[in-house]
Amino acid sequence: MPTPKPGCAVARSRHRPSPHRGWTLTELLISLTLMGTLAAIALPAYQQQQRQARRSDGQLALQQLQIDQARWRAAHERYAESLTDLGWPGEHSPRGHYRIRISAASAEGYTLEALPLGDQSADRDCSPLRLSWRGSASATLSAGEHTDSDPQRCWRQ
Repeated sequence: MPTPKPGCAVARSRHRPSPHRGWTLTELLISLTLMGTLAAIALPAYQQQQRQARRSDGQLALQQLQIDQARWRAAHERYAESLTDLGWPGEHSPRGHYRIRISAASAEGYTLEALPLGDQSADRDCSPLRLSWRGSASATLSAGEHTDSDPQRCWRQ
């Protein structure tokens, strides 16, 4: 079969433009609105999940401090009153999401606190995380305004 010449109908049919070249403005606006709505719904849930995950930074710091306090008490008549006594180089948790402090210390026990910093400050129900030790083996994990309990389940992952 001979090759059609450029001006003939067969050659023009191969190069005919498609009737659908892109999105209309209405379709674009609807898509953007849907994406914005989904982002507005998902973002707070994502941020809450991040805060819960960052709690482990404060919890691990308090648990390490508890071990350090036990070592200190074995060599002294009372628990340490400062982080420097325990050899801590600063007052921040390992990842820097919490400021750690010893809020009370005596011969009978101590209370440790992890206060949230930066983005973690939005975790108001679990601020501060607390670990209290009384007597020979009585630990209390608490958070927020409750000094003797954890009703928001801040210590559970």
